[in-house]
Amino acid sequence: MAAAKDAYASVRETLKTAGIKEPDAKARVIVAEALGIGLADIFVFGDVDAAAMDEIEAMVLRCVAGEPVEYVTGRAYFRHITVSVSPDVLIPRQETELVVEEAISLIGTNGFKRALDMCTGSGSIAISMQTETGIPVDACDISEKALAVAKKNAKTNIADVRFFLSDMFGSVTDAYDIIVCNPPYVSDSEYETLETGVRLFEPRMALTAEDGLEFYRILAEQAGQYLYEDGALVLEIGAEQGRDVAALLEAGGFRGVTCKKDYAGRDRIITARR
Repeated sequence: MAAAKDAYASVRETLKTAGIKEPDAKARVIVAEALGIGLADIFVFGDVDAAAMDEIEAMVLRCVAGEPVEYVTGRAYFRHITVSVSPDVLIPRQETELVVEEAISLIGTNGFKRALDMCTGSGSIAISMQTETGIPVDACDISEKALAVAKKNAKTNIADVRFFLSDMFGSVTDAYDIIVCNPPYVSDSEYETLETGVRLFEPRMALTAEDGLEFYRILAEQAGQYLYEDGALVLEIGAEQGRDVAALLEAGGFRGVTCKKDYAGRDRIITARR
């Protein structure tokens, strides 16, 4: 039997040889998941038994075939929480943590009391906002399967989030201090250029939006009806969409439209006030 650290080294090398991005991080996640231990415990854990080794090898094969490691293990890490993920929801991205950071800052600075997370997917944004601020959060999605995943994640993370089915504002009846949304924003043409792992495994419905601006038009036209006076809108956008989304919001009557960048210096967050 091999020690956990040796199993990790072997997995890392296999992933690296297969051209998988971030082989080190993914090898840690795979071995830790199979052994039911923390990522930091890999280097002190003892021998890996045959059953765990079989599980590791099966997960490695899936990763080598292009399946995202988050789907392979069934979980993803986002800010201070761990969430379950499945092919019914997008894998939460690191850039989206900045969207939550901006929303939490606005909630604290303005004393906002109520928030709505649209296109919630796995519920990562809603759960993070609720657990980090303590205010009640509503969250909606067009997918019943996504909402099932989100509800499970809220329960696991002890978050006070009310989930409901809605096609954008179709079933929204209340008003909020802040609305946060990470909508589908990949154009149909851009979708064909995405990584194979994204196209083969992540739900296209949660990614694409015709020319990429479809849902921002809806937000610009309708979000103001569901925001209290001086309420805030926080949106994730594609790296090339800053000017277009800002123009849509300004035409929709929003003020103070601001675009902020992500870790890579690309446009990623748009904020505006009613």
